[in-house]
Amino acid sequence: MGETVSDVLDIYNRRADLLGLVCAGTLDKGAIEREVECSRPTVDRSFRELEELGVLRSYGTTHELTNFGELLCREFTRTRATLATLTELRDVLSVLPRDSPVDMQLLEGATAHRAKEHAPQEPFLDVVDAAADATEIRGYSSTVLPSYVDAFYALVVEAEMPATLVFTSDVVETLERNYPDRFADLTDADHTTVYETTRTELFGLLVGDDVVAVPVGDEGGALRGVIVNDTDDALAWAEACFDDLVSAAGTSEI
Repeated sequence: MGETVSDVLDIYNRRADLLGLVCAGTLDKGAIEREVECSRPTVDRSFRELEELGVLRSYGTTHELTNFGELLCREFTRTRATLATLTELRDVLSVLPRDSPVDMQLLEGATAHRAKEHAPQEPFLDVVDAAADATEIRGYSSTVLPSYVDAFYALVVEAEMPATLVFTSDVVETLERNYPDRFADLTDADHTTVYETTRTELFGLLVGDDVVAVPVGDEGGALRGVIVNDTDDALAWAEACFDDLVSAAGTSEI
């Protein structure tokens, strides 16, 4: 069994592009030769390896996937997509601690808007856009930005958008000190519910009607990027994450 697993992983590694074509339904050797730009002997050898593993069955010059091959291809395709997503987002995800709740449920199908040296806060526009397109929002934040305060005051207080918001104790203290009137307007509004929490994450959360925006920062407070996703799985993840923040032991309504 160990040798079989090693053989399969070896095929994953050495023949990833070829296996990807086979799994996508391309079983013509000539077409594969042209697509992956390899020699015909290499393609022939690869097909023999796949036959020996039980992935393919041949009928003369015709080949088809076996049941094992079909199942293997599903896992190969899923794993390849997962690794591609993780690799694409590694610079953003690498700042999060190991026990962060961010997982593939949020990441599959996501895009990321990264912070740039000349525009370090620009990705926050994704968060504001997600809120502006919603009829109701839920959010969590452990940081305060003046432009952020202005944008959400306009949306939530002035435009009276229903909102449930969770702020860390540091954020609450800063808002009370630097924006006392605006913060009072927010907490006193009938259409808002505001919580204070002692739980601090290196990411924020904005849940709109059909989109999730997750700003990710490092321990120094610098924004790395904003992850945006509109899949059902991402929305389910965001709902569960937000509910967990609200129900945490260190969270209380203001």
